[in-house]
Amino acid sequence: MNGIRRSRRFGQRALWRGVSLLAVAVLAGCGAQAVAGDPTPSVDPTATAAAATASPTASPTPSPTPAPTFQPVDVWATPTPVPSKGALPTDQNEVPAPRRPIPAQSAEWLAIKAAGRLALVDGQPTVLLPDADPLIMPRTGQPVPAARILDTDYARWIIEPMGRGRDVMDHFYEDANFWNFCEVGASTVALYYWQQLNGYPDVTGTEGYFVDPYDAEGVAWPSPGPTLPMTEEGEMLGMYWSGADKINGYTAYARGYQAYLGMEMQPPGWKSTGMAVFAINGKAIYRTFGASRANVQVALNWEASGHERHNWVNFWYTGVMRFSPNFAYDLKTAVMLDVGRDGVPVIPILDTYVLPNWQDGSRTRHVIHAVAIVGYDNTASPPTYTYIDTCARGCNSRPGNQNGGLYTVPQDLMVQAIQDTVGSGFVW
Repeated sequence: MNGIRRSRRFGQRALWRGVSLLAVAVLAGCGAQAVAGDPTPSVDPTATAAAATASPTASPTPSPTPAPTFQPVDVWATPTPVPSKGALPTDQNEVPAPRRPIPAQSAEWLAIKAAGRLALVDGQPTVLLPDADPLIMPRTGQPVPAARILDTDYARWIIEPMGRGRDVMDHFYEDANFWNFCEVGASTVALYYWQQLNGYPDVTGTEGYFVDPYDAEGVAWPSPGPTLPMTEEGEMLGMYWSGADKINGYTAYARGYQAYLGMEMQPPGWKSTGMAVFAINGKAIYRTFGASRANVQVALNWEASGHERHNWVNFWYTGVMRFSPNFAYDLKTAVMLDVGRDGVPVIPILDTYVLPNWQDGSRTRHVIHAVAIVGYDNTASPPTYTYIDTCARGCNSRPGNQNGGLYTVPQDLMVQAIQDTVGSGFVW
């Protein structure tokens, strides 16, 4: 049963079709070009600006200006051989989910992304010139700041639904799948910032009845399984979630959108709905294992693009695996570009063992988890990252965890968390 939603999520705008004109206007005639509508964009990563600025009359050829030195972010690191054709989408799913295939991203697009040349200009992905410095703000010409934290007044209160309690309509439910919605929650935080840029997806307003998508997985309802509200006629009604509620004693945001994202979202090519996995090898699982890093990448691109069917795979996000030999550099650079330059979070899939809000003395465990990095300070001693954790005290009652918590950790500790036992990498 699909959720009944009132939503203004998608304006169905052809994003790439309007970008090249925007790029020329914003970058003041520098000849910047944007990715075209084809999933394999006709952009030459080795091209120079000379062709865009050459004079039709004979004139002395100026000496070329050396391109800024920028070490690309390693989006290719993998523990398995590189495919002979195309590019790596990510590593294999941590959770096997053949009904949710991961589309391959263009090698050409990945080279542009890795070089920091994909920037947000007025909310639109824009390809910078090959000789542009990616650590310069395209709009102002100023360096990317050494420290920045995004506005978190709303985003820090994006909190996952509890695994047991009452929904917005005061109906009792018990659904342990929500205890493993951390990737859904972190992705919702990231997509909230896209809504502020472009008006979609509708993170703040999605609402309706939602049912765990076992039917969409092609499997029977598990036993034991979720206990959901029923109609008077004995039919499953589902849980009602909205854009804001106070059912747990504080104002929590975006639970309707989280339910949509985790249970109903369905990009092209997926046979099942929801970014979380509810069945493996044709058998229902309860509770869900959550979503892999690859699923996070797919969900973010599909939703942030406004369901732009022609170019969503190569819209904005890709993954970096924890196996990257320069992982600390990769994470720092990705955060400076996404958070500092472009104003959107980075999503790490990590091990909670060293995180401050997951400490429990000798009982501290290794738990796979996801958070949203929304800030950094390279001038602090030691340098730090700031993150939002959508798992509130209802699902993590350890002493250091808070409802609406905002946490700051040394950058090397975040790297350790991502590279620890059950960590995976990050999506940026």
